[in-house]
Amino acid sequence: MQRNKWRVFSRTGTIVVTLGLMSGSVAVAQDRPTSEKPSDIPPSRVIAGRVLHSPPKLDAADARKSVNAFITWAGESIVEEQNDARRALASAAKQPALIQAFTEDILESHKSGDTSRALVGLGLLGEMRTYDGAKFLVEFVRMPLPDKGTVIEGELQEEAQQARLQAKAIAGVAYLRDPEFDREVMNQAGAHPSVIVRAEAISAFLWNRGDTLEARKELEPFVRKEERLFLDRVRRVSGEGADAFNRKLTAYLKAHPEVQAPNPEPKDPRPPEEKPNTFDVTPPKF
Repeated sequence: MQRNKWRVFSRTGTIVVTLGLMSGSVAVAQDRPTSEKPSDIPPSRVIAGRVLHSPPKLDAADARKSVNAFITWAGESIVEEQNDARRALASAAKQPALIQAFTEDILESHKSGDTSRALVGLGLLGEMRTYDGAKFLVEFVRMPLPDKGTVIEGELQEEAQQARLQAKAIAGVAYLRDPEFDREVMNQAGAHPSVIVRAEAISAFLWNRGDTLEARKELEPFVRKEERLFLDRVRRVSGEGADAFNRKLTAYLKAHPEVQAPNPEPKDPRPPEEKPNTFDVTPPKF
């Protein structure tokens, strides 16, 4: 299964369900949430109202319509349905019209600003593991990042949003596990202008090569010197207990103390009774 492939199917077992998009039998039109009127339907009722294991058919004769329905279904699905998606995508991978429809839906979602849907589409396309799909993903990764838009706390939101999409795309390229496309992943691990994409390229390349020492040695020359700590990042695998993961995390933090947050510094160490009776609105430093 592709690492972090789409929002609802996680290889670590963590389920991220887009409940806001679910529209089972209990979620009639007037009950669907909006920014002004949030839903009052408990998630358990939404899930209980869905008919599970019934993905829309991917039909090349009506590719755009069927792909549209399938992406919507995938965004609403739960982890128990991942094998249903795998089977449907394995069959769709043999039909070029469906691959083309996925690429068109992704571009349309990206253009309209529907990042969540674009992420799902990119994950599904990567899961199909086709040459044409991977070519599209490479082209998507190479798209120039926006240089204008909304800046919040020093970060250009449009740039970060597209970088997250491109990180999903590079993960799909790595999942193909093809020497030609692996070279693209290694190049992007060092050359992409966004650290979001560079970090994901490193992680995806290593994971798809079994996190072996040989894979690390092959990738390391492409990675920026100041980012080689990404080669050591730990991941929690399926079935791994907290104690085992914590041991790996402790070893990582010991090897890279620079990533640890500094200890908070108290503003005034004196006991309360010794503090002057003043009102200070300056926030403490952390």
